[in-house]
Amino acid sequence: MKVEKLEFIASLPPIASAIQISGLGDGAIIKLDIPASELYSIVQLQLLAGKVFKVTIEEIKDIRNGKSQTKTNSA
Repeated sequence: MKVEKLEFIASLPPIASAIQISGLGDGAIIKLDIPASELYSIVQLQLLAGKVFKVTIEEIKDIRNGKSQTKTNSA
């Protein structure tokens, strides 16, 4: 199955290790909090394991509490 485009709601967790930059300076690991409502997209994201893909981040307003929340697009 080919994944054309994924779009889901996510946020950076409030932990120190949310963004880890390699000690060698050659990359990073980013952790995301993703609500259960986005489960379908997460299952689709697993299909991209071992592949290279593009990630675009767009800040959006969380209509539930008025706080900012990130929107992640992967293709």
